Amino acid sequence: MSPPIGPPRPGGRVRVAVVDDHPVILDGVAAWCASAGEDVRLVGTYLDVASLRADPEHPVDVVVLDLRLDDESSPPATVAGLVAEGCAVVVMSADAEPVSVKGAVEAGALSYVPKVSGRADLIAAVRAAARGESHVTPELAEVLAGGDGWRPALSPQESRALVLFGSGLLLRTVARQMGVGEPTVRTYLQRARRKYAERGVRIEGRVDWYEVGQRDGWVREVGPPGQG
Repeated sequence: MSPPIGPPRPGGRVRVAVVDDHPVILDGVAAWCASAGEDVRLVGTYLDVASLRADPEHPVDVVVLDLRLDDESSPPATVAGLVAEGCAVVVMSADAEPVSVKGAVEAGALSYVPKVSGRADLIAAVRAAARGESHVTPELAEVLAGGDGWRPALSPQESRALVLFGSGLLLRTVARQMGVGEPTVRTYLQRARRKYAERGVRIEGRVDWYEVGQRDGWVREVGPPGQG
């Protein structure tokens, strides 16, 4: 069972890892983390996710992840894998294509921070992610508000609840993975259902969730409906 995303241990510091295939970016983000304050500790910088996973301190609390790595890995799959391992993910990327950003958010990333952003936005996103919350930058808000023509614009948490529940996980399992209570997950799903209804799409039961998710591309193959 995947551990939930949540805050670091009581009294502990937020343990941060940075994954990017450009050493100059790694050096810059490392310096930002080092000057962030006593509540943030940089575990290390890595050129790929495999190197991070080889570190005995992994899973860390928060991973700052570049979407486009030289290993040609699938960004949504990478995000989903890190989330399943118990990490909160903050995407920091030069890729601002709505499809890429939404794909990362729907796979579980809590924030998107463009590489042109400054230290304040990144550290705010890291601290929010450690609490299991999103830090919505203007760029992320614009992407989410834009929709994609056929599906409604959802918040990061609504999207994540939709992906997990629609992929077959039980409500209690979704709540554990998101680090929130079941009533909160219900609220996210109700909001998503209402937004779909405004687009003329009715979602009533589990089969509807799954069918709409397959059509719109946000279902992940977690398991058959009802597993978890």
